[in-house]
Amino acid sequence: MKAEKTPDPILEARNLACGYGKCEVLSGVNLDVQPGKVLALIGPNGAGKTTLLHTLGGLLPALGGDVRCEGVSLRGRHARATARTIALAPQRVTPSAWPLSVTEAVSLGRAPHRGWFMPLTHEDRQVIDASMARMGITSLAGRVLSTLSGGEARRVVLARALAQTPKILLLDEPATYLDIKYQAELISLVRTLAHEDGLAIVLTLHDLALVSLCADSVALVANGGLRMTGTVSEVLREDVLRPVYGENLEVLSHPKSGMPVVLPKIV
Repeated sequence: MKAEKTPDPILEARNLACGYGKCEVLSGVNLDVQPGKVLALIGPNGAGKTTLLHTLGGLLPALGGDVRCEGVSLRGRHARATARTIALAPQRVTPSAWPLSVTEAVSLGRAPHRGWFMPLTHEDRQVIDASMARMGITSLAGRVLSTLSGGEARRVVLARALAQTPKILLLDEPATYLDIKYQAELISLVRTLAHEDGLAIVLTLHDLALVSLCADSVALVANGGLRMTGTVSEVLREDVLRPVYGENLEVLSHPKSGMPVVLPKIV
């Protein structure tokens, strides 16, 4: 019986260096992102997870090396074409100077497909409605962004990213501001989008307890580069994590799945 062939990566970093201006944050990064899989980027605060995510999405230019999407370097790819393929949901929700409603904010996700000034088509509106329903914000449609809670605003950002109908979804700390109910729904959605819809998903997480619940593989960012990549079981180990995060953590087995769960160690 032949082994199943691993699909070609849809997004890949090769000897990537990234940072801001002349300030290099990470270097020598080699990473493959597979369709239908969830990759979690973990690491201490300030390690460069968000910097790497933004470089993978083309929001930051690479300082060295290359990022290739569907075999084409982002350096030679038009920004609008990249936005049709890669959607990034940022960690921070930037307040708008315009009093946008939730529906108007989510509709911005259609801009890579129709431009900024073309009217929405029936298909656009169907995509927008479906994205809002998936994030549970249909009831908020007419609300102005400035009136939303942190968790509600977070779900609007995620719905806008889904409205781009991307092949690759980059999520920066997607669980931020979400209570446990919406964290559970987010984890389920992420896994469905990858495993059933075939999206390639990369997300940053600072809550290590969530990693094994949603990720297929993990990349540990520390000390100016990628310290290790592998499966959840390979990376979420005390001997791997303690040199990076310190001694006050422990890895336990989830009582149902048996997967490793990282928790603070009570001392």
